[in-house]
Amino acid sequence: MAHLFQVDRVRLLCSCGVLKPITAIYFCRHCLKLRCGNCVSHEVDTLFCPNCLENMPSTEARLKKNRCANCFDCPSCCHTLSTRATSIQAPSPEDPSKTVARKVYYLACTSCRWTSRDVGLKDQTVATGGWAEQDNEHYKQLQTLLEHYRSLAQREKLEKERKRFSHRKSSYFSMTDKYSLPSLIGRKSLSPLSPYSPKGDGSQTSELTPSEAAEEVEGLPADIFTEEVNLSSITSMEQRMASPEWQPEKSNDLYPLHKHILVKRSLRCRHCEHNLSKPEYNPSSVKFKIQLGAFYHVPEVRMVQQADLKWGVETSVQISLCNPTPHDMTLAFLPFVPEAHIAAQQKGEELGEGGSLNTSSLVRVVDIPVEKTDLTPSADVALPQGQLILTARDDTAEYDDQDANSSFNDDPQVVAWRRANKVGVNLLVTPQSGAKRAIVGFVLRYEYTNTVATATESRTVTLNIPVMVDVGPVSE
Repeated sequence: MAHLFQVDRVRLLCSCGVLKPITAIYFCRHCLKLRCGNCVSHEVDTLFCPNCLENMPSTEARLKKNRCANCFDCPSCCHTLSTRATSIQAPSPEDPSKTVARKVYYLACTSCRWTSRDVGLKDQTVATGGWAEQDNEHYKQLQTLLEHYRSLAQREKLEKERKRFSHRKSSYFSMTDKYSLPSLIGRKSLSPLSPYSPKGDGSQTSELTPSEAAEEVEGLPADIFTEEVNLSSITSMEQRMASPEWQPEKSNDLYPLHKHILVKRSLRCRHCEHNLSKPEYNPSSVKFKIQLGAFYHVPEVRMVQQADLKWGVETSVQISLCNPTPHDMTLAFLPFVPEAHIAAQQKGEELGEGGSLNTSSLVRVVDIPVEKTDLTPSADVALPQGQLILTARDDTAEYDDQDANSSFNDDPQVVAWRRANKVGVNLLVTPQSGAKRAIVGFVLRYEYTNTVATATESRTVTLNIPVMVDVGPVSE
């Protein structure tokens, strides 16, 4: 039954020509098109720490290098560090000859048992932190390089702006003379930072001394081939890359890492600019204000039974169809033609009643990029004829003793079973010779009830969704 949870075995063809599972694709109710992560605009709503859930403005996050100042990750296993309290004996401030118990705090990992005491960090008297930061010996050089390239970028930006507005400046001067406006208005002095200024680039780039490669490099230690290697004292590649500024080689040099902040992002359709996904602003909330996932608007197709497939042998395969909408849905199966559907996605066309397109406007598969042309089925499929009706989704249907599906006159060779808004369909699959896995394709045509349709638009529309199903492995 593991194939019931392998959602990527059934993939839908997005409007951009990429195959995606239904969990990774969206449905625009205004364009009535499928959208994936490659054909939507990503907008950052909030930045927050996943541990303390503190909101952070973008400017503050940029200054802190997108890390939280109060939360830390374990440098050994990247687990979140916890603050532990303990008591130590310290001299009394009133009478140094006496000792009193004082509470101190340190960082500890509950996963690998790493503590801040392993690297010699002093315990703190408050739980809010104040831990000593590790100094980077190349900090000044890096800051100098950043300032240099920042000034270069500013100068290039001003040069582009000056070229962009140079023709506007000349036309503005001629307009003032033509309409007898005071010429001093148009010829007033300009700031050196203005893109209209004929001189001055608005930024001074500092001269840097280029780095020179040394002919002699530091030699290896004398005992590198004789001393026994202790792997527990040497850091792994993941631990070194977690601290790119220091890249410690010994486990004793691992310091706590500031936790990376996360973002909540909104997804917007690039064609109509309507939101497809918009989360709540509160970092502790997992709800969405807008969530137009395809699994809420497109019939879900799943594999039900794993069949034993062989080359050239026709085998019955059972799939299930689920109606996620609160409206009854009529659907049908159409043959899948890779060239026609790729061209339809690019041209924005829809299939006709007979599943055919105007062949004069088709684009061949070879004209599409390689990553978008994995649409060739490796098995032939005999699709059911006619139409199927899926009842609306009703959460209380499973508690109803009356069988509402008995009124449907289904062909028992096509429909295997019905349960509420789900139906099982039998497909006859014939794997091609030499295929390792049987992949079939078909077009799912269904009637969608558009809840955001205007008064002049039709409320019920017919949509065509190309589907690719990985039926399973094939034996000789």
